[in-house]
Amino acid sequence: MNSTRRIVTVVIGVAAAVVLLLVLWPRAKEGLAPELAAARVAIQPEGADAAVAGPLEVEAGRGFTLHAVLEARGRDGEPVYYTEAPALEIDGRRVPPEALRRWDRPQTIKVFWFTVEGFAPYLRLEAAEQLERFHFTEFFRPEWPSAWAIPGRLEPRFSESLERDAVEVEDRSFGTQRFHVRIELFADERAPTASARFLSAEGAALPEAVESFPGVYSALPGPAGPASLAFGLTQIEPPAGVPSEQTELLGRLAELTRRRVAFTRRALIREVIGASGRSPGEIPWATVDLGAGPAWGGDGDAGVDTGDLLRAGARVVVLFRDRGTPGVLDRDDLCFDYEQGAAVRALSEVFAGEGLVEVARL
Repeated sequence: MNSTRRIVTVVIGVAAAVVLLLVLWPRAKEGLAPELAAARVAIQPEGADAAVAGPLEVEAGRGFTLHAVLEARGRDGEPVYYTEAPALEIDGRRVPPEALRRWDRPQTIKVFWFTVEGFAPYLRLEAAEQLERFHFTEFFRPEWPSAWAIPGRLEPRFSESLERDAVEVEDRSFGTQRFHVRIELFADERAPTASARFLSAEGAALPEAVESFPGVYSALPGPAGPASLAFGLTQIEPPAGVPSEQTELLGRLAELTRRRVAFTRRALIREVIGASGRSPGEIPWATVDLGAGPAWGGDGDAGVDTGDLLRAGARVVVLFRDRGTPGVLDRDDLCFDYEQGAAVRALSEVFAGEGLVEVARL
């Protein structure tokens, strides 16, 4: 009887120990897990073997994937990165494979994606001091998946406000876009509020952190490159009557244009010309009739191509695509226009009525 009682007591003690272990082990395991610290956005171009936490130049037409990264610090002080990226580069260095982990902890994770853009697509300054109004903000993209890895997109949040006379380009794969991610932890799927929240770099860090801020610069080849990178950026125009390009304001606007923070039309057109290896004073302008225009892709001075300039008066646009009569420049063809924001428009919407325009072949 004593032996039986002893066996029952041992079995009950072992069972209680197992139950206690099952109850306490997850909590103990979580207490030993790496300490979560910060979120990052990493970008992986199509065909690349690693995602990069920072800005990237990606060829127009090449897809890319956005990866959420949750940085942590192990008990040994070494960094750990929770992500679905196959490999990761930070500050120009490849993260050791053993530092990468898939999320395997008990909390439920929710990932929210944002684009980081200027607060408005267009800003006309009435005075130089108003440039201080310009700032970046995060725009939540609810139509994007809530996942660790999602297909990247370049379309700005404010594109709907630029639809006036604009042509929708379904395959638009060029422009500038920056990204922000928020990772929230919940005790379980039924928890009403997050127990912790981690954010990647926010718009307030710009423009100072533009060289390290996660984003994609996707440019068309040739002189059209600078013109295509303006898409997604805020256009800022100076007040009327600024006397010289040597003024401080125009210098600041040119610098914002150069750094792909925002753009002003005058500085952007200078960059388009500069991409051809010439200066504005070296560009010859020729008169053409859009009713009987030159050929697309013609040799030398006999034709036009993507990246060439058209102007009438103060209005200057960059040729984009032959959409009208095949092979001939006409009013149905498309251009990049910078009238209160970058947009693709038909030439007929820019140069209304009859008359001649001037072309600069770059």
